[in-house]
Order: sequence, then structure tokens, then C-alpha cells
Amino acid sequence: MNRIQRFGLVFCSSLLVPVLDSAAQGLPTHSLIPSISSSSSSLSSEDTRDQQSSTIPPAELRNKGGYIPTSELWKHPGLGLAVGINGIGLEIAEPIAQHFNIRGGGGYFRFDESFTSDGAQVEAGMKLGGGHVSLDYFPWSTHGFYMSPQMYFGVQTSADVTVVVPPGQTISLSGGDYASSATDPLHGSATVRVRNVAPGFTIGYGNLAPRRLGSHWSFPVELGFYYIGQPDLVIDFSGTACDRSQPPAIGCQKVNNDADFQKDLARFTARQNHNLSYASVFPVLSFGFGYRF
Repeated sequence: MNRIQRFGLVFCSSLLVPVLDSAAQGLPTHSLIPSISSSSSSLSSEDTRDQQSSTIPPAELRNKGGYIPTSELWKHPGLGLAVGINGIGLEIAEPIAQHFNIRGGGGYFRFDESFTSDGAQVEAGMKLGGGHVSLDYFPWSTHGFYMSPQMYFGVQTSADVTVVVPPGQTISLSGGDYASSATDPLHGSATVRVRNVAPGFTIGYGNLAPRRLGSHWSFPVELGFYYIGQPDLVIDFSGTACDRSQPPAIGCQKVNNDADFQKDLARFTARQNHNLSYASVFPVLSFGFGYRF
């Protein structure tokens, strides 16, 4: 008798001995069977649950863990209010995948002030804002950190200044000195404009469309920049300028007809435009709150 046959004999004996003892004591032999069958059924049910859980798709597992399945994301856009350097505006985010949102919005801000500088009356205004559309990428779909390439359109970034030079006051333009006429004072204006469409890139934290079930409110913070290119400065003057070394009758003339004034003004404008070359990148900084539907 080999080892396998001996093992089988011992195993069968261990099963039969309790049954024979029970029969000898007058107990029903089937009293041992339910415990064996119940333990077998419990093992088989656990195996079944393990097999079922291994076949559940990842989206359903996320749903069971409290997250919106991918097929349902489009039904839950987010709407938010943002306040920042580029003004106050609204944003809307539409989730298109577990790691991506398409986000669009716009903002606007304007500031105006009037003041006096060296006797000259100055009025200044600044305008910021415009629209943007972005693709937000969340490396971890259940966390708020994101990276976002953006495109800005209808950029409103600009500045305007007007000044009235008091009679008799002198201005200097590229080495040339010109006095404002007493009868026809000099009026100056300057305008800074940038391109209407600009690419940008931001990073931030806070998802306007949270993936977790039951999470509706968010508080996004965003930091980045957009490239506006070389700003364009335009300076213009009107009125009459005078040469103090000459009598007013021959030393004063309209600046539109004064060749020296126009040459000095062109050189001054070119130098200021060169100085503005550093301002080709405009910062983005905003914070706000949002609600997911």
C-alpha cells in the first residue's frame, strides 16, 4: 500500500469514526452533515462575492466608493464666481472625463481717477478683463490640483491718460522743451493697447465640478499668466507750443504743424514703447467659489 492509499484510508476513517460513534450512541447520523454543508456553502458564497467584485468595472467601484461614474459626469457642470487681477467674473466648468474639465468664463474691471500733477490736470483710466476658455487637467481626479492651458479672447487690458498742460508750463520731449501757450494750451493723450487674443497657462487648486457624490461647493484658487505681446503705446498732442527764446508772435505755433515737435514726440514714443517690452506677459491671480449641479 503506497503513501497516497494510506492517506486516503486515514482521511476516510477520520470521517467515519464520528458517524459510527454517533450511531452506537443512538444519535441520528445526519446530525453531522448540516455543519459540514453549511461551512461549505459559506465558503462558496465568499468565493462568489470575490469573483463578482473582481468583475465590477472601475467606474462602478468608484461609484460604490462615493464618486460619480464617468458616464454621468456630463450631467454635473459647475458654476462659479471668481475675483482677481483681471476683474470680477463668472465661470462654468463641464467635466468631459475623470481627469478633464472644459472651463469657460470672463471678467471685467475698470478704474478711473482724476488728479493734478505739477499743475497739470490728469485723467487716467485702466480697463482689464475679457473672456477665456481652458482645458483643466487633474492628475488625480479625486483631488483639486490642476494644470490648465488657456486661450484668452476679447482681451480688454488697456490704459488711457489725458492731460491738460497749464499755460506757460514746459514739457520735455527727447531733449526738446516746449511751453504751453497761454491762449491755446497743450492737450496730451496716451493710450496703451494689447492684442485681443492671447495664449496662457495656469495652475490651481479647486474643482468647480467635484467628482465625489454629495460634494457641491468648491473654492478654487488660480495662478498663472497670459502672453499679450508687445503693448502698443500711442501718444498724441494738440494745441499750441511756444519757444521761450522767441517772441510769442513768431515762437508759437500749432504742434500739428511744428516739425521739430513731431520729431521729438516720435522719438519719445519709440523709447517708451521699447520700455514697455517687458510687459508682454500679464499675470493671472484669482480666487472664488463655485457650486456643482
